[in-house]
Amino acid sequence: DHPHVGEVRLRGMMGGIELVKDKEKGLPYGEADRIGARVCDACRAKGVLLRPLGPVIVLMPPLCISLDQIDTLMDAVGEAIDEVCGRT
Repeated sequence: DHPHVGEVRLRGMMGGIELVKDKEKGLPYGEADRIGARVCDACRAKGVLLRPLGPVIVLMPPLCISLDQIDTLMDAVGEAIDEVCGRT
């Protein structure tokens, strides 16, 4: 549970992580914040390529992904969200 993750949506191996300014108050990030792009940039610095769709981080791993690669992917996403959004 993260204070800046509003909702996680999954369909098969595809996922979307919606980022919000304040989960409790339901405050979204503005377009000027470029939060999705900033988190994806932080992921790229960790060797993981993702794409944003506004404030949503889109995950579409290949079906042949290994469990180790899934761990790497999720660790990078979690660290990037913490770095860019913070935990408070």
